[in-house]
Amino acid sequence: MASTLPKLGDTSSAIVSPAKEHALGRAWLRQLRSQVSTIEDALIFEYFENLLYLLASNSELTAPNLELVVLNSPQINAFAVPGGVIGLNAGLLLHARTEDELAAVIAHELAHLSQRHFARGLEAGQRAQWTNLAALLASVVIAATAGGEAGMAALATTQAASIEQQLRFSRHNESEADRVGIQTLVQAEMDPHAMPGFFEQLLQATRYSGTRPPEFLLTHPVTQSRISDSRNRASTYPSRPPSNNLEFYLMKVRALVEFSRDLSGTIKDLETKLQEQKTQNAEVTRFGLAHAYLKANQLDKALEQINLLMTKRTNRITYAATKAEILKTQGKYDEAEKLLRQELEFSPKNYPLSVAMAETLLRNNKPQKANAALKELLERYPGRPYLWYLLSESYGKQKFAIGAHESRAEYFFLNGHTARALEQLKFGLAEAKNDYNAESRIKRRIDQIQASKEDLKL
Repeated sequence: MASTLPKLGDTSSAIVSPAKEHALGRAWLRQLRSQVSTIEDALIFEYFENLLYLLASNSELTAPNLELVVLNSPQINAFAVPGGVIGLNAGLLLHARTEDELAAVIAHELAHLSQRHFARGLEAGQRAQWTNLAALLASVVIAATAGGEAGMAALATTQAASIEQQLRFSRHNESEADRVGIQTLVQAEMDPHAMPGFFEQLLQATRYSGTRPPEFLLTHPVTQSRISDSRNRASTYPSRPPSNNLEFYLMKVRALVEFSRDLSGTIKDLETKLQEQKTQNAEVTRFGLAHAYLKANQLDKALEQINLLMTKRTNRITYAATKAEILKTQGKYDEAEKLLRQELEFSPKNYPLSVAMAETLLRNNKPQKANAALKELLERYPGRPYLWYLLSESYGKQKFAIGAHESRAEYFFLNGHTARALEQLKFGLAEAKNDYNAESRIKRRIDQIQASKEDLKL
C-alpha cells in the first residue's frame, strides 16, 4: 500500500520511498506490540484518534494515512515512526493540564512525519538513522515495561555511540518540529503557547523533584534555549484561552482510575471531591466515580452514578458506552444491547459503541450477529488486533474452524508473533482441503506474511 505522505521536493524519496516508509513503520509497530501492552479501551483510543486527526487535518500532511498506537503506560511519552505511525502513552492524559498541552505533543510528532525527518536523515548520509529507529523501539519498550530509569540507560548507551553531526541534525529536527507543530496548533485554533508551556512544566518538574527525566525528554531533548525559541515563535500568534473540551477531562479521570494502584483509595478521594463540587468538575468526578465503581465491581453504585449523568446528557457516547459496560458486567445483555442499538441510531458506526455492541452480542451468545458487526468494523479498521481477536471468538462460538484460524492469524501477525500467525494459517489450510477458494486465500496470505519479514530491511 502506498503512503499518502507528501513529497517535499527533495531527494529523500530516492533514499527510502514513502511506500517503504509505510511498510517499515507497520513492521516496527508489530514489533512494538509484541513487547508492550497497548490500550484496548475504545473510549480512550477514540478520544486520542479524534484529536490526532483534528491536528493532522491542520498539519502539513496531505491526506494523512496514520496508524495510532496507545501504550498502556502511565509514563510520559510520545513518538513518531516513519510511514505514519504515531505512538502515545495513555499517561499523557494524567500529566497534560489542558487539552492544548496534549495537542502540542501530538502536533510536534506530526511535524516529524510531515517533514520526513527519517528519510532526510538517511539522505544526509546518516545510515545510522536505522540504528536509532531500533534504539527508539528498545527505549520505548523499556520505559513502558520497566520505568524511565532503565529507558534512560538504554538510550544513553545508544546516544554515546552517535556522532556529533547526527546529534546536530537531531536538534535541528526537534526545532523544526516545534516550529511546524506550533503552526498546526494555530491552524487547529488551539493555543500555540501550550507547547513551550508543557515542555517547561516537564523540565521544571524533573529538575525540582530530583527524579530521572521522563522518556519523552530523552527522545526529545529539551533545553531552556529551545523552550525560549518555541515561546518566541508562539508569541508571534495571538494567545487563545485553553480548550474546555469536556471529553478531555472525562478521559483524564478515566485514565486516573485505570492507572490507580489503590482503587479503594481512589474511590474515597472521588467521593470526597464529589461532595465538594457543584460545577463541570462535579460531572467529571461523577464519571470517574462510576468507572471506579465498575472496576471495583460495585455495579449498583456504578449504575446509579452513570444514570445521574445520563439524565443531563442523554445521548453522550462516553456515558452510554460506560452504562452498556456496566449492564454487560451485570449480565443484563439484552438491556445493554437495546441501549447500544438506540445509541447507534444517533451515532451510526461510532467506534466505541460498535465495539461494545460486538462484545455484548458475543457475551449474549449471538455470534452470528457479532460476526456481522465485527466484519463491518474490520472493513474500516483492518489494522486493529483486538477486532481480529473478537472475530476469532465469534467464529469459535460458531464452530467455524477456518474463520477462527484465519482471524487468529491476523491477531497474532499484527501483534508481532509471525510464527504463531503462520501456524494458525497452516491449521486453517488443513481445514480447507475441500474448499478451493479458502485454500487459495490462505496460501496467498501465508506468502504475504512470509514476505513481510523483509519490511524491516532498508
